[in-house]
Amino acid sequence: MNIFTNLVRNESMKIFKKTGTRVMFVILFVLIIVGGLVTKFLDNEALEGGDWQTNLQQQMAMIEQQIESGEVPPQAVEELQEQYELYTYHLEGDIEPLNSSHPWNYVVTNPPFVTFITMFTVIVAAGIVAGEHSNGTVKLLLIRPVKRWKILLSKWIATMFFSISMLIALIIFSVITSFVIFGLNLEPNRVVDIVGGEIRDMHVFSYGGVLYGLSFIELVILTTFAFMIGTVFRNQSLSIGLSLVLLFTGGQITFLLSSYDWMKYFLFANTYLAQYFRDSPIISGMTPLFSVTILLIYFVLFMLISIVTFTKRDVAD
Repeated sequence: MNIFTNLVRNESMKIFKKTGTRVMFVILFVLIIVGGLVTKFLDNEALEGGDWQTNLQQQMAMIEQQIESGEVPPQAVEELQEQYELYTYHLEGDIEPLNSSHPWNYVVTNPPFVTFITMFTVIVAAGIVAGEHSNGTVKLLLIRPVKRWKILLSKWIATMFFSISMLIALIIFSVITSFVIFGLNLEPNRVVDIVGGEIRDMHVFSYGGVLYGLSFIELVILTTFAFMIGTVFRNQSLSIGLSLVLLFTGGQITFLLSSYDWMKYFLFANTYLAQYFRDSPIISGMTPLFSVTILLIYFVLFMLISIVTFTKRDVAD
């Protein structure tokens, strides 16, 4: 066990000692700061002042006028009615909405930044095995009296440590940036929205935790996918390039072919689990349990392909 722990530690040190890793953390920090500044200075909502109850009452009056005018399409009327119901809930419960200038709003809306973490982790995952071949160090790696699958697993765990570190950094950077830019304001601390025609009222920590958690599941699956590609294709540049291409085109392929029922078994149709938390699924008939099951199958498949390839192939060539 100590040998395996040392393997994981050594692989982690390899990752974090690289200049590229430090650059990734700096880029993430800069992106968060820029995002906060853009939100503060360019968002119209951030410039709105006045009493929030009065603002909501005025918006409700405007909604009533739009509906009574008869010029709004039926689908838009339904959306306006839901918005009216949401405003009513805020007023009756004396719950101030989280506008874009509130620090907690910036923190809970930052899970999309996980996309950048995914991109960085995919680069690390695709290159951590393929890089040993490209750099000619794989023979030295296999000299150790350790089973190959343990060596491979240590690399995967080290990659996941890197992704977790990036995710923690994202949350910490977001909290610090939001308080510096938007002020140290801890109230309100609830997120109220409408999902499936019903009002959902959650504490900001619970809301953010769910979104970041779902994003992390996606991160694990896509990282494992890139790890498999890097293990199968021993060329580092090819592995990284192919992984990034599939990462950025997978969602577009899903959208273009979403009318086909068989697409619900496609990897990228299931990775975005937040679709069940915020909106309706991309493909009709999909459920959270279905997507989790499909992702588990893909995860096991990716790991098996990686382990079998690495242990059976003459990687020392």
